[in-house]
Amino acid sequence: MSYSEKLLDEIQKHNFSNNNILLKKALQNDDNNVLIDLAENLLGFGFTDLAKTVYMHLIKTFPDEGVFKVYLAEILLNDGDEDQGLQLLYDIKPSSSGYIESLLAQADYYQTNGCFDVAEDKLKQALALRKDEPAIIFGCAEINYLKGSYDSAMQYYQELLDQGNKTFGEVAISQRIMSCLAKMGKYEEAAEVIQNNMDSLLNIDSQYDAGLIMMATSNWKQAIKLFQAVIDSQPDYVNVYPNLAKAYFNIGELNKALDVANAGISYNEYDISLYRIGSKAALSLKDYDQAQQILEKGVDILSNNDDLKLDLSNLYIITNQDKNNILLLSHDDDNRRDPQLIWNLAISYQRTENYQKAKEQFLLAYPNFKNNADFLRQMALFFHEIGDTHNFKLVLKKYIEMVPEDIEMQDLMNEK
Repeated sequence: MSYSEKLLDEIQKHNFSNNNILLKKALQNDDNNVLIDLAENLLGFGFTDLAKTVYMHLIKTFPDEGVFKVYLAEILLNDGDEDQGLQLLYDIKPSSSGYIESLLAQADYYQTNGCFDVAEDKLKQALALRKDEPAIIFGCAEINYLKGSYDSAMQYYQELLDQGNKTFGEVAISQRIMSCLAKMGKYEEAAEVIQNNMDSLLNIDSQYDAGLIMMATSNWKQAIKLFQAVIDSQPDYVNVYPNLAKAYFNIGELNKALDVANAGISYNEYDISLYRIGSKAALSLKDYDQAQQILEKGVDILSNNDDLKLDLSNLYIITNQDKNNILLLSHDDDNRRDPQLIWNLAISYQRTENYQKAKEQFLLAYPNFKNNADFLRQMALFFHEIGDTHNFKLVLKKYIEMVPEDIEMQDLMNEK
């Protein structure tokens, strides 16, 4: 057994007391190929200091073998010794066997630190020397993808596909092409890529992204299939629920939309869209009780959300629950309340014959709805109901200018 093997054996046994002694003997006695394997294994075990020592020894033994400098530089960069690590990489000459590896290591460093243009320049230098190397082509594709240069990224990804590389590591190339097309707004083309490469959607994230693209092209059934696959694999993938519910809603599967929304709420009760699509499905089913339950829960949890409050207020209006509507809205600050909520509150005060407060709310809502014929008609009828002739005439006149064909309101004007 070589000293390198003994050292690795001791490490695996969690006996670290003789590490330095065994390493020294390994460097003195073991074959260089054994030492190369030792360095790789030490890195794999996380013993970077010991690996550094081995690579420094190999660099002295093979001063023209740049690849060992690359390995040492990568350790130094990971340890935060950036100056020394970069210097090692820059010292590797183009004639060295490790020159391309040094360019790739530099590209990785600059990309990690957000210097995408410098990283791309290093990759292009490497690509010029090794034009058909998939790893370099993939690196160029990825850096352009990260930069948002999706056209350029697609050219590199397509080159990989042309070489017969459907995947690189854990990345499906067709998935990247799909994403590039989607990010450029070419959803129809992206959807076509998905249809032709369904078997390449290797994980739930890619299935979810593909589902979103199918939604963007109104391919609801395919979106449902993809989203359902995500839920089947990972039921707590919370982002999928509102989208799956919307897809079901759009094909008229209202009960399924409602069930999915309720399931989503059980995983994430802070997602506003789940309450809205769930209540919308319930209302479409004429299930007002369930719609009310969903919205009341949403308003209780997300009390400052005007969209949910408006949906609930509208429901109270159409189901004549004016006391509940007043209770919901009367404590809000008038200056911060949504104008439609002010109008709704005016309606409920009018119906409950609290005319003074109804008048206040109608007047508050007026600036936002003075060009809304429905509002003006309702406001005019309110003033007619309470006998406020002056305001009735003013509002009615403005309304009739907008809707002169309304005979009923014309008759009221003539009556006065």
